[in-house]
Amino acid sequence: MCGPIPIVMGVLSAGLSIMQQQAATRAQNAQIEFENIAAQQQYDQQVLQTTANRTAEQQQKVLQDDLIAQTTDLANMDFENQIAQINLGLMQEQEAAGQQKREAQKEFLEQRGEVLASGRVGNTVSTLLADYRRQKAAFDYATDQNLAFSGAQAQQEKRSSATQRAGRIASQQPYLERTYLDPLKPMMRGKVKGPGAIGFLSAGLGGAQTGLSVYPGMKQLEKQLETDGFFG
Repeated sequence: MCGPIPIVMGVLSAGLSIMQQQAATRAQNAQIEFENIAAQQQYDQQVLQTTANRTAEQQQKVLQDDLIAQTTDLANMDFENQIAQINLGLMQEQEAAGQQKREAQKEFLEQRGEVLASGRVGNTVSTLLADYRRQKAAFDYATDQNLAFSGAQAQQEKRSSATQRAGRIASQQPYLERTYLDPLKPMMRGKVKGPGAIGFLSAGLGGAQTGLSVYPGMKQLEKQLETDGFFG
């Protein structure tokens, strides 16, 4: 039979082991909780940053779309004004050419009327009238040629205006939004459980072993004390 001292030491050893296991469990759970909180905070910060980045990209796209719309509108307005000016200039030249041809026709008719009214006949009259007609035809041809050159120049100016319009519109390109993926949610660690039945059993066995290991020494010490007369 074991004495009270080994039993007490075994119980104390078992209790100390259980307390150590519980303390280790609390410390481990505290560390797990700290790591989980830190992981959640980091995730929340990443979510905020991702949201801010997406908002900035959307705003940048809106600004660029507005700039494209404004550039396109201004380019179209300038193009329409240039075309209107070119057409107006061509119309003015056409009107001037028509006026010159009408004046030339009037002058030809007046000269012809003067010749006919003079009462002259013969080859001289025919030659004179033919010369007037040639001058009138040469004038009309030169006027038409100048008007044709003006029309060709107007078409070239229109093509140049269209090219400038296209260049201004193409100078502003759509903004390509950068894609920001959602951050990965952290995998939270679960807390560890306490010693439980197995832990208590292990502590009890450890205490029993401690008591049993101390018992032989205690018995030997007790015999030695009896031999030395400490117990009468």
